[in-house]
Formats: sequence, C-alpha cells, structure tokens
Amino acid sequence: MRNLKRQISIIFLLTFVFSQQEIYRSVDDIESEWTGYASFQKEEMISFCDFLFREGHYERCLLSSFQLLYKFSEDPIIPVVNYYIARCYEEMESYDLAQKYYQKVISQKDENTVVFKASKYRHHYVNLLSNKLDQLLEETKNMDDPYLMTFRGYAFMKKLDWEQARTSFIAAQSLFNHTHYDELMTPLYQAIENVNTVPTRNKYLVLISSALFPGGGQFLLDEWGLGQGILSSVSLMALIGAWTGVEQLVGGNRVIDNESIAIPLYKDMKSNHQLKKKDKMPAEVSFSYSSIKYWIPPFFIGAGIYVASSLKSFKDTDGKNKKLIEYYIADKVSNTSSNRFLDFPEPQLISGK
Repeated sequence: MRNLKRQISIIFLLTFVFSQQEIYRSVDDIESEWTGYASFQKEEMISFCDFLFREGHYERCLLSSFQLLYKFSEDPIIPVVNYYIARCYEEMESYDLAQKYYQKVISQKDENTVVFKASKYRHHYVNLLSNKLDQLLEETKNMDDPYLMTFRGYAFMKKLDWEQARTSFIAAQSLFNHTHYDELMTPLYQAIENVNTVPTRNKYLVLISSALFPGGGQFLLDEWGLGQGILSSVSLMALIGAWTGVEQLVGGNRVIDNESIAIPLYKDMKSNHQLKKKDKMPAEVSFSYSSIKYWIPPFFIGAGIYVASSLKSFKDTDGKNKKLIEYYIADKVSNTSSNRFLDFPEPQLISGK
C-alpha cells in the first residue's frame, strides 16, 4: 500500500514538472508572458489616470501618474504623462509646479509634436494666470502665433495698456481668420472701449472734501474705516485742548463770584473773622492764568493729522482710480476669460500622442 502511494506521488510530481516545461519552454517564453502582462497593466493605469483627470480628481490623478513614471520611466508615453501632471497642478493653481513639468516636456520633445506645442501654449498661459506678465510679453515678442498674440492682448489689458491690447487682439483675429474667433474677440474690444465709462474720483474734489472736515477725502474714496479714525482722532485732540483750558481756569483758581466781587476762599475762614491790626483787605483781587502750554500739543497733533490726511487722500486718488479700473478689467476678463482660446490640439493619454 505504501509503495502504491509512493508511486502515485512520483507520477504526479513528474507530470507537474513536464507540464511546466511545456508552458515555459524557454526564457524568451517567460519574457514574452510578462511583457504582455506589463503592457496590460500599463494600459489599465493610463486609462485610470485619464478617467481621474476628466472627472476632476486631480490629486488622485497625480498619484497614479507618478506610479506610471516610476514603473515605466523609459516608455514613450512619459512626456504625455508629464504633460498631464502639469495640467493637474495647473487646475490646482500650483503654478510653479505646473511650469516645472511643462518645461520637462519642452526640453524632451521635438518642436513638431503635439505635446511640445501644447506645453508651450500652456507655459505662456500659466504665466498669464500667475500674473508673470513681463515674462510672458518678453517670451512672446515678435511671434505671429494667434494663441500667443491673444495671451499678449490679455497681458496688456491687465497692465492697463489699452492700445497695445487692442493691437494684439487685432493681430490675433487676423491670424485666426475665422468667424468663431471674431465673435470671441468682440467683447474684448467692447471692454477696452468702455474703460472711459468707469466711475473715478476727482482728486481736487477729494482735497476740498478733506479741507472741509477731517476724513472727508477718505470718505469720498470709500475708505470709511480710515475716515472715521481720522475724524475721531482730530476731534479727540480738539476736545483735549478745550478741556485742558477749562480745567486750568476752574481747577487752579477756585473763587466765589458774587456781584462781580471776587474774594479769595481761604481754608477755615469764618464769617465773623476779625482782622488784626496789621491785616489789610486788598481793594482788588486779580487772577491771571495761561493755558497755552496745555492746549498747544493737542492742537499741533490734531492739525498734523488733519493736514497729513488731506494730502494723503489727494495723493491716493490716482491709486484708487487705478484700482477701480483694475476691478473693471478683472470683471471683464473673468466674463471673457482667456481659457476660451485654449482650443489648440492637446495630447491624449489613451493614444499616447
């Protein structure tokens, strides 16, 4: 019985060994098998990254993308993966990190590839978003690309350079040469034309308001908190000066005034007090005091605040007007956002091109 069991075990073991030899007959067979598995794994990971990005799960897409970079670092898909890492950071408003990965693509790929061109456009677009306007204008100087000319127009709008903005938009519209872009440009021209209708403050009227009462200029500039602080400070200094004078008069010379006769009020003086032989009652009692040394400091402090606030409001008027125009432009830019022009070809994760 034991011999029978031993023989069955040997037969089973030999059968297993020979079956494995049939499956993996050589090293090439093993490599082929694992290559197919790795390829399937890569496609699954790429599909998952693409799904996460399109659904707006940018942080999870980043994690999956970094796994792709680690596992398939030499794969041709890597530049496209770097591009979508940059896109994730861009959507998350981490502009410095986005630029880092756009630059990786730009440094690695040929200028004629879709991923290279898209990375260049996105690089300039991120400069626009992060208000690196001088860098954007410098890098796109003397270029005749319609997308770049559009970005330049938006940059000039943010810098309040209306003529250059209009010129850039006209050039971009001419290069696009399509009715679709004509419609997109129209609101931008209207925004530039309507800049003069933005309600601004007259600096001389602000100065007159400041001269009429403390904080008047600040109130006219809608700086209510600062205006209230100036009005309160000047009023407090005036009150301190007035109170000091009254206190000096009343507190330092306490007298009884009866029918225009001023008699000193001495301590322990009685009504039946008899003067001694050598004592004499003066015919007149005169008082003199000077409160000027008490009200001069608050007067100068209050006057200094008054004058300084008036000059400051006059000086701040230009800055306030600039901010009003910037608010107007920011509103128009948000309503006619530059992302409407991001319709250039972009690489696709699924195709890997």
